Amino acid sequence: MPETDINKLNSILNDLDVDLSGIGSLGRTPESPELAKAERLLPGAKSVISLAMEIPPEVFRHLSFRQEVGDLALRDLYHQTEQLISGRLNWEAYKLVKKLHSLGYQALALPAGGPYDVRFLEGPISYKHAAQAAGLGYIGRNSLLVTPQYGPRVKLAAVVTDAELKPSITAAPGAKCTRCGACIKACPASAIKKPGQHQDYNLDVHACNSFLAAVGLCAECMKVCPRSKGGQ
Repeated sequence: MPETDINKLNSILNDLDVDLSGIGSLGRTPESPELAKAERLLPGAKSVISLAMEIPPEVFRHLSFRQEVGDLALRDLYHQTEQLISGRLNWEAYKLVKKLHSLGYQALALPAGGPYDVRFLEGPISYKHAAQAAGLGYIGRNSLLVTPQYGPRVKLAAVVTDAELKPSITAAPGAKCTRCGACIKACPASAIKKPGQHQDYNLDVHACNSFLAAVGLCAECMKVCPRSKGGQ
């Protein structure tokens, strides 16, 4: 890649109006599952740029999966805040795509919250694993990306591109969840289990999704995580 392009790309990333961003390589071998998924979306894809924004802690004060008929739905503040954040992330992802196009590269924005296959409960690529590869954090026992700055209180979006970008340095190499087990104890669907020896997390995605569909909103695992308090 010409040095002028590298400088322009660095400037683009620095100008992103998001809380966190990073670059992950899609892998060096054709056997890489994330590489295969990304190449189905964008032939020749080489990098994923991950974008993240904080979900403010104040909205969690009113967050509960319990709601009585006729209640003032303060918990809906969480949904509405998510929509605001998703809009900002998606706009920044779109601007990044346009900038990459101006430099002659292909790029595809993967919006916050979708697309999503409801049959198999998965997206086109794993946003959280892409963000982990970009150095934004690690996957916790709650199966969420846990960042040093905000814990799991983040929304994610991504941009896949055929520009071969230098991967970000991992912010917290080797970091992982402590054994507090707060999310396991708090999960109302009993969907979060103790991980096995070689697992970062053990989540029954179908139990989680069924409970979420039944009650309309649940983020107890995010709410109780000690890292949600500014990563402390």
